[in-house]
Amino acid sequence: MRVRRSPHLVVFWRRGALVATNFATRDTSTVTPFICQLLDACEGWITVPRLAARLAIPAGGSLRDLLAHLLTRHLLEQADAPVDSRVEAMAVLDPWNPEAGFFHARTRDVAFATTRQAARHARAQAEQRPMPPIVKRYPRGTRAIPLPPPRRDGEFAGVLTARRTWRRFSVKPIAREDLATLLGLTSGIQQWATAAGQELALKTSPSGGARHAIETYVAVREVAGLPAGVYHYAPDRHALERIRGPVSRARLEAYLPNSGYFAAASAMVFFTVLYERILWRYPYSRAYRAALVEAGHLCQTFCLTATWLGLAPYCVMGLADSVIERDLKIDGIREAVLYTAGVGRPPAGSSSGSLLRGQLHVRKNRRMGKG
Repeated sequence: MRVRRSPHLVVFWRRGALVATNFATRDTSTVTPFICQLLDACEGWITVPRLAARLAIPAGGSLRDLLAHLLTRHLLEQADAPVDSRVEAMAVLDPWNPEAGFFHARTRDVAFATTRQAARHARAQAEQRPMPPIVKRYPRGTRAIPLPPPRRDGEFAGVLTARRTWRRFSVKPIAREDLATLLGLTSGIQQWATAAGQELALKTSPSGGARHAIETYVAVREVAGLPAGVYHYAPDRHALERIRGPVSRARLEAYLPNSGYFAAASAMVFFTVLYERILWRYPYSRAYRAALVEAGHLCQTFCLTATWLGLAPYCVMGLADSVIERDLKIDGIREAVLYTAGVGRPPAGSSSGSLLRGQLHVRKNRRMGKG
C-alpha cells in the first residue's frame, strides 16, 4: 500500500485543539503533533515500511490501523483507490488553493438562525455593546463640503428609490413576457466583441476580463404561459432549457432556510458560478472575489429591472447550498450557487416591500434634499 497526504488540507487551532480539515471532502478531525509529523512525511507517495522508517517507528499493525483511520478521514489518499469526485472537482481550483478552496468549503451549508433566534441574538448583542454606527464620521475640524441634492427627475431615479425586498406576494402569477425581460436584461448577452482573437460576450453588468462566469437558473412556480419546473437560462439564445419538473412549495422553502415566505413568489432565480472561466485568465486567488462581486452585479440588475416592471423582487444570501445544487445537477465546486433572487406580483394594496411582521417604516433623508 502506498499513501500520500491529501493535497487539500488546512491545519489550524480551534478552541484549544489542533484541527485538520480536508476542504475538498469537508472532513474535519482533531489531530496530534505526531499525526502532523506523519502527514508531513507523506508529501509524496510512500510505502508503509518506508514511512515507518522515516518516522522511526515499527511498521506493524498499529501503524496500519492509524493509516486506515486517516484514509477514512480523508487526511491521506491511497494510490490504488478510486479518486473521490470532490477531490477531482477541487483540483480545478488548485491555482487558487488553499485560500479559495478553504473559504469556499467552510462557508457552505451553514446553520442559519431562525427569526426568533436572530432576534434573541440581536437583543443580547445590544445589551453587551451598542450597534456599530451606520455612518462613518471623521473627527471634528475635518472640512466637509456640502453637495447639491441628487437629481431625481426621470424614471431611473424613481426605480432606484422604489427598490425594496418584498416578502409578501400576490396570488396572481407574473407574465411570461416579464420573466423574459428580467432574464434578458439581467443575464442575456447584448452584444459580441472580439479582442486578442477571442470572442467575448457583453452583458448589462461588468465582468473582469469579460469572463461572465455567472450562470442563471429559474425555478418557475407560477408564470403565466410557462410550465412549472427548473430551467437553465441560455444567454446567447435567450431561451429556457428545462432540466427538471415542478418543484413543490416545501422544496422551495427548503432552498432558503427560515425564509420560506419567499417561496410564495412566482419564480425563484439562482445565480451560480463556473470558476473555470475565471481561472482560465486569472491564476491568483484574489480572482475568487470576482465571482462574488459579479453575482451581486446581476442580482441588483434583476431587482431594479423587476421594480421597473412594477413587480415585487427579493434577494437572499441564506441558501441551502447543497440542496439547491443537487436539484440544479451541479457539483458545488466547479459550479456552485452563490446568490438567490425571486419575483412575484405585489399584493393588492401594497406600494412597498413589507417585513414579515409589521411594516417597514421609512423616513426621508433630509440631507439628500427630500422632505
